[in-house]
Amino acid sequence: MEIEYKILNLYKTKQFDECLNLCAIALQDKSDRMIEFIRMRAMTIQAKVVGNGYEEVEYYPQQDDLLSTAIAKTPRPGTSFQRDNKTTRDLRTAQRRTTATVRSRAGTNASCARTSRTSLHTASQMSRAATALVAGSSLTAGTPLSLRFMAKDDKLFLPAAKTLFEYVYYCEGDIRKAMEVAFQSQKADDTMDWWWNFSLARCYYALGMYRNTEDCLRQALKLNKHISIYLRLVAMYVGLNQPISALEVCKQGLSVFHEYSPLLLEQARIHDQMGNDALAVKEYRMVALEDPSNMEAIANIAMYNFYNDQPEIALRYYRRLLATNPAGPEIYNNLGLCCLYCNQWDLTLPCFRQALYFSSSPEIRSNIWFNLAHVALSTGDVTLAYRCLQVSLATDSKNEASQHALQALDARLRARRTVVK
Repeated sequence: MEIEYKILNLYKTKQFDECLNLCAIALQDKSDRMIEFIRMRAMTIQAKVVGNGYEEVEYYPQQDDLLSTAIAKTPRPGTSFQRDNKTTRDLRTAQRRTTATVRSRAGTNASCARTSRTSLHTASQMSRAATALVAGSSLTAGTPLSLRFMAKDDKLFLPAAKTLFEYVYYCEGDIRKAMEVAFQSQKADDTMDWWWNFSLARCYYALGMYRNTEDCLRQALKLNKHISIYLRLVAMYVGLNQPISALEVCKQGLSVFHEYSPLLLEQARIHDQMGNDALAVKEYRMVALEDPSNMEAIANIAMYNFYNDQPEIALRYYRRLLATNPAGPEIYNNLGLCCLYCNQWDLTLPCFRQALYFSSSPEIRSNIWFNLAHVALSTGDVTLAYRCLQVSLATDSKNEASQHALQALDARLRARRTVVK
């Protein structure tokens, strides 16, 4: 009894590594349903944390021309995410969702903002009988977990079925077998649980079957007004490139969950991707009021102020980010640019020095050196700017902005030498 108590205590206190080690020791001598259940739950929770438990919306889905859900090539204006951005607000990096890195106004090529949502790359090469819990078949030999046969009239059947579904979905990454678990369990469940419809919708969404996803989510929404259903509906409509429908779902969800931050955040992102910057910032401000520690909302408000010629206000927001979040190269880079345009020359170079200190990616270091070249040009030191651009290209030879700037600066220096001669 002592080892069972330790396992349960470690699971409750979220010490999952120690819990899994004790479970492996306990299951060597005997087969215990409770320990197997806890072990499966612990592995599922760890997989959720690694793969980002909150499944964010993907605003740049991979579309296939042969899919029936492919978006139109020429959508109506204002009803699609596909648009040509010709303003300087395109100057963002791939870490926009975390720190909204701001580059120099001198002109750069933008990288598409990607969310931190990760796909299921943990699929095991070993096949697992996903219907073992409901059909009585045994799991493949050598797999880390196994549950004993449970009859459908067992009171623990449905909780164990939900645990098995999440394990197959998150740990195994086998979507089709997870769907089979959901189908079989839904037939055995007489209570019409909304969770099974929602789980099927997640499987359909992972397979790119958006219409089936919509049907399952609408059925689940009739049974229960749950926030996860609204968020998944938003993700589905974004995948179909229907931002107007996604905004309507956000409004419906906000009528039930008033001023709920994730819904406000998705609404702001949709407005941002559609080019409605003023509406997006208004939503981001509401998110910041509801959740003052939300990094994305504060960073986007700061970036909006920066590109609207208000670097002093942007500086205040980036200082707030620096005070409430771990220090990083993006925040110091943005602080340096704000100090530059605020004419705080004594703080500009120290900020960029800290940005270089914290940077570990060649791409980020190259962008920082590009911004340092812009600082040098602002002081009139063309030679220093030329050297900074050379260091930028030496760090990352694929930096197109540095290449174009170096070519332009080289042509300018040659013209100056010609005039002198």
